[in-house]
Amino acid sequence: MIKRIIIICLVAALAYYAGIQGLAPENIADWFEESNIIQTLQNAFYKTLELAEEEQVVEKAGDVIEKVKEKISD
Repeated sequence: MIKRIIIICLVAALAYYAGIQGLAPENIADWFEESNIIQTLQNAFYKTLELAEEEQVVEKAGDVIEKVKEKISD
């Protein structure tokens, strides 16, 4: 119940702020185009994929190093 009240208050505050700024649905679409949100999201997505690939490489390298250590110690 408290979560719903908080969400309703946040939505009301955002709507009030948007009204003060004179934002309309048409303006929101223009804002997305002007601020290049799609390109920013794509860049963030690609960077996340790169980091995930690097993490996999690090894990695989760690496994290889452990196997080499085992062979050397035997």
